[in-house]
Amino acid sequence: MLRKLLVAGVLACALASAQGRSGGAGMGDEGGMGGGSGRGGDMAPMGNFGPARVNRLDLMTSLLKLEKTQKKEVKAIMDEGSKEAAPVREQMAKGRLRIAESVKSGGGQDEAVKAYADLESRMAAIELKAFARIYKLLDPDQKQRTQRVYQMMNGIFKGKNWTDEQ
Repeated sequence: MLRKLLVAGVLACALASAQGRSGGAGMGDEGGMGGGSGRGGDMAPMGNFGPARVNRLDLMTSLLKLEKTQKKEVKAIMDEGSKEAAPVREQMAKGRLRIAESVKSGGGQDEAVKAYADLESRMAAIELKAFARIYKLLDPDQKQRTQRVYQMMNGIFKGKNWTDEQ
């Protein structure tokens, strides 16, 4: 019985420390929930204990302070890039399998690695081309804020949906 109480106490302490300052669900803003006090606004309201999720388009819009028309143009550019990247992304998945199979069989994986490196280069070119097109849309003040967007572009089309959370 004592052992069960001890285990229950340890679990309760672990859960309480995992909650941080935000407390439990239903505490409202006074407990740090709802993106208000204490956590820098990164918590979703009432019971969602992860950081607020922002998709990449919204993040780009915020970082660059895009106007509505610019946001639409950026989305169109990124959608085009994603479509162009789709066959490369599929070939990359197959290429990784080929590398794994060649390592597993003990054969020469040099050809598979070289082919995969070529695909990585093609993907990087697609990403950089999309970034260059976005950069041309921006006014001089917005161009000064492109560093984080440039960093976001690395691997942005490797997932099926480029707008998914980062």
